[in-house]
Order: sequence, then structure tokens, then C-alpha cells
Amino acid sequence: MTNLSNLADRPRTAAAIVALAAALVYAGTLGHALVWDDANVLAGMREAAARGPGALLGAEFLADTGYHRPVVLLSLRLDDLLGGGAVFVFHLTNVLLHLAASVLTLLLLRAWLRNDAAALAGALVFAVHPAHVESVAFVSGRTDLWVTVLGLAAALAWTWWRRGARRAGPAALLLFLLSLFAKESAYLLPAALLVISALLPQDARDPRPWWRRQAGWLGVAVVTMAVAAALRVGVAGVGFGEGAATAGSRLGADLTTRLGHLPALAAWYLRLLLVPWPLNAYWSVQHLAPGVLTWAAAVTAVGVVALARRGGAAGLAWTFIFLLPVLGFAPLQGAPFAERFLYLPSFGWCLVAGALFARAADAGRRRAATVTAAVVVALLTTATLTRVPVWKDNVTLFDDMARRSPGEYVVQHDLGAALHLAGDRAGSLAAYRRAVALAPTHEPSLRALGVAEGAAGNLDASYDLLRRAVAADPRRPEAHCNFAVIAAHRGELGLAETHYRRALELRPDYALALAGLCETLAARGDADGARRHLAALQRLDPRLAAETQRRLTGTSP
Repeated sequence: MTNLSNLADRPRTAAAIVALAAALVYAGTLGHALVWDDANVLAGMREAAARGPGALLGAEFLADTGYHRPVVLLSLRLDDLLGGGAVFVFHLTNVLLHLAASVLTLLLLRAWLRNDAAALAGALVFAVHPAHVESVAFVSGRTDLWVTVLGLAAALAWTWWRRGARRAGPAALLLFLLSLFAKESAYLLPAALLVISALLPQDARDPRPWWRRQAGWLGVAVVTMAVAAALRVGVAGVGFGEGAATAGSRLGADLTTRLGHLPALAAWYLRLLLVPWPLNAYWSVQHLAPGVLTWAAAVTAVGVVALARRGGAAGLAWTFIFLLPVLGFAPLQGAPFAERFLYLPSFGWCLVAGALFARAADAGRRRAATVTAAVVVALLTTATLTRVPVWKDNVTLFDDMARRSPGEYVVQHDLGAALHLAGDRAGSLAAYRRAVALAPTHEPSLRALGVAEGAAGNLDASYDLLRRAVAADPRRPEAHCNFAVIAAHRGELGLAETHYRRALELRPDYALALAGLCETLAARGDADGARRHLAALQRLDPRLAAETQRRLTGTSP
């Protein structure tokens, strides 16, 4: 027990222990592939970077979401330049950011709890918590890492400033400003610090009333947020995730319906903090009805908070302040709740854990508290080490999602695509069939299954599915192009020509549709039309034009 206290009393040693724990549990991610949205995020970053630094600063984090996160995009760009596109470098940066967040957790808990051993216990919980796997193992989860690193650093500088270190004030302001360009949840940091200042006073001796002591820094924070919001709109032309909001919400269309799910969501998040198993990268709408275990875990978590008293109340407030955007107040597309949303809020849970440890130690139960903390950290570490391999590649990730959320058509579709790329045609076909059975009008699944059925020789099924895909979303050029391919194969050349032309109307630079139109015109005897379109294809895609030329008989460009 004395040895543990001695270790905690040495700041560098304690920081090294926390960093080592974080590194050990996530070392396995360094050999992982890109998964899920990673390829799309990196493609968008590279496209913006090719247009110049200004375009990169103003680019969306992910197309059609409205999220403006230049800090994250710039870090991805730096990784791309330093590593030559090597996936290892992107994962290494994520691990290093998690190490930084874990050490900052230690420093901030030391400052707020004024108990070194309690701070070490809470920081170790943060370093190895399984709910963090999604944020660390998922390159695109870097948004949560950056906003946490910058937000905790800003909170630490703010704490030092409140205690009389005047030079820490400008640092806190700069770090806060940067956090606002890492993720939109950073706008909630002043509210969280306001609660901390009320429950865990950070001020140097100041005779003024509490509210007057907060007015100055809070006013500066509001001005900073206004400037950041103006830059967000002026530079990027986006607000706060309008694309994601207008895309709809799995929780419901109107605010009243969404907020009706708030108790269930709060219970789930409390359970994931207290009992983070089993985990799921795509929690289904079906999970919104919590079972006995979830409610019991939530009630137990509230009881733990009550035992931790003021520190527990401060930690719970921090947790739910940063969870506000995902508790139904904002319409979010995709899964109704996600583990990555817990990364920054979970600092509050670590504050609860540290405060409970400190209270036990003050009551003379340091040995029991230390043993309990060691067991908890060991269990969390085991769960994290078990969870990390799931994120190895898209096949393992989507297979795990499909087993845990079998009723989600998006998951089945993504599994089908992953299996197709891995060469498992039979598995891919089965997954696409499940996706279409779950969502009979989902155009991407209809189209993917139609192509897969055609490749398997089931031409009638392919024709019907691709026809349904066109009907499901006639604005998709890919749907028209794929239907034209199967129509031409069946000898319906007039129908094929119609849909190739429609695809080109929707996307004039669609090289595959142009190549198909060339071949269809040649098959219909329109040699002049085939030559004209082949010349256009030559300008658009010389390689594809050469391949098309070889397939055509008796024509030349």
C-alpha cells in the first residue's frame, strides 16, 4: 500500500504508469487495417488537400455531414505526409493521442481531487476502459481523441489560472479555441467547468460572490465560441452538423419523440461506463428498450455517484453535460447511441471513481480501495484486450456487428461489401440477401445484391433486383448503369441504351456508363454514335477507352 502511495506521489512515475497501461492495451491496433468510414474520410481529406491549404481548412470532416473539424483533418494530413499513406501511422497517432488524454486525466484529477493515489486510480480506469476501443481503434474516431486532449488540457490550464498562474489564462483560451475545431461537443466545456467551479472550487482566495468570480472567464469563453462559430460559417460554410441532422434520426423526427428516449439512453450510457460488456459498434434501435441488467447497472452507477458525494456529483454532471447532444436533443443519423460518444464524457466517470477512492482512503480503508481499484482495472484491461481484435478489419468488425445487431440492414449491407472485397462471394451474397430482406427498398443493397446475383449466374434474379434498385432511387446513376448492363446482357439493347443515357444525364463524367453506351450503340449497329462516344471516353478515361475499343468489333476511335 505504501509502495502504491509512493508511486502516486511521484508525478512522472504515475504518468509513466498510466501511459504504459494505455499503450499496452492498444498496441494491437497498430497492425489494423482501415475500417468503416476511414477510407472515405481519408479520401475526402486528400481531395481537399489537393486543392490547397485553404480548401483543407474549410472542408467537411465527412461529406454531407456538415461537420467542420479542421484540427482532425490537419492531423490526418500530417500523418499522410509523414507516413506516405501507411495505415500504421494513422493508428500510431490515435494511440499517442489516447496516451496524452490518459495522462491529462491523471493531471486534472490530481488538481481537482488533491489526492495522488485517487488520481492514479481514476486515470488508469480511463486508460484501459473498453468503451474507448471504438475511438482509439477507429481512425475516424480521432475526433473524440482530439476534442478530449484539447478539452482536458484547456481545463487543466484553466485550473492553474484560477489558482493564480496568470500565464495559464492565454493557454487555456487557445486550447479551448482549438478544441472547438476538433469536435462540436467542445462548446459544452464552459458549462462543465462552471459546474466544477461550484462543486469543486478551484479559486485562489477571492472574497467576491461565486457568480461574480465566474463572470469574467465565462464572458471570454462566450466570445471565443462566437468567434469560432462565425469562422465555422464563414470559412467552411457549415454550421453544426446540418447534414447529419437533416438526414433524419433513428430516435424519431420530432424533439418530443427523441426526448422520450432520454431515460433509456441515459441508462445505457451509465451501464456502458459501469459494466462495459458486451460491446457493440452499432447499437440497434432494438436495444433502446433496456433490460433488467441495464437498469440495475444504471441504478448502481447512481449509487456509486452518491457514495462519492461532491466529487461524484461533479463527475456525473461532467458526463451528462457532454452527452447532451446524443441524448435526443439533436437529431443524429446512424445508430441511436454509440460507445465513441463516451470518450470525453467518461472523464467524468473517472472523476467519480477517483473521488470514491479518495473518500475510502480518508475513511481509513485505503487497502480495500486499492485492492478494489486493482481488480476493476484488471477486469477493464481484460475486456479491452478482448475487444481490440474485433476492429482488425472490416470483415471482423461487420461480422461482430451483424451478430450483435442482426436486424440492422445497414450492418448486413456493410458485411456483404466487406466479404465481397475479401473474396468470400457466398458469404457476401448471403449478407446482401439478409439486407434486402430487412429493407426491400434500400437502393444500395438492392443494387449490390443484383450485381452479386448476376455474378453468381442468377440472371433473372439480378434483372429483377436491379430494376427494383432503379425504382427505389431513380436519382442514382449507379442504379441505371447496373440495370443497363443486365438489360444489355439479356439482349434488351434499347432499354440498356435508355438507362446508360440516364446515368450520364445524372453524372456526365461517369466513364463506365459511357463505355457501356459505346458497346450498346455498336451492338445496335450505330457505328457513328459508338465512335463519337468512344472519342469522349478517350478524353475522360484513356485506359477504359482502350479496353472498350478492344471489345468492339469493326470500330475505331
